[in-house]
Amino acid sequence: MKKVVLMIVSTLICGMVLMAGCEKQNLNLKGFDNIIGCWTDPIYEDNTDGKLIVCYKKSNALLTDSGGIEFLKDSTLIERKNAGWCGTPPVTYDNYSGEWQIQNNDEIKIDVAYWGGMEYRICKIINVTDSTLKIEIISWEIQ
Repeated sequence: MKKVVLMIVSTLICGMVLMAGCEKQNLNLKGFDNIIGCWTDPIYEDNTDGKLIVCYKKSNALLTDSGGIEFLKDSTLIERKNAGWCGTPPVTYDNYSGEWQIQNNDEIKIDVAYWGGMEYRICKIINVTDSTLKIEIISWEIQ
């Protein structure tokens, strides 16, 4: 249950962080141009510092019955996550809009809505390839 709550909170934070920006960014991805697109099947793990790591798989579209995130070229995003506070199966998913931007060369600032308000996240890009995205959640706030 603790991991489910952590997963929900991290998803919410990532979404909130994407919504915070008011202006569209001039993309300067510096090697992270592969981030554009849909990322699904999130797998959550703790690293040795107690930070949350999230690994995604590249997909052609967000899945109906699973979480995921889509980074669009215009610095907007769509995050598919729990439609409500309960993380006990069966989980219902919904799409939430947000914004994202690259900062400090390897971090993604995400502001995105969630069922209870806004979520603000800063995620460090650990690795991004044509098929996988691995991030570390540095900070997370919900309002």
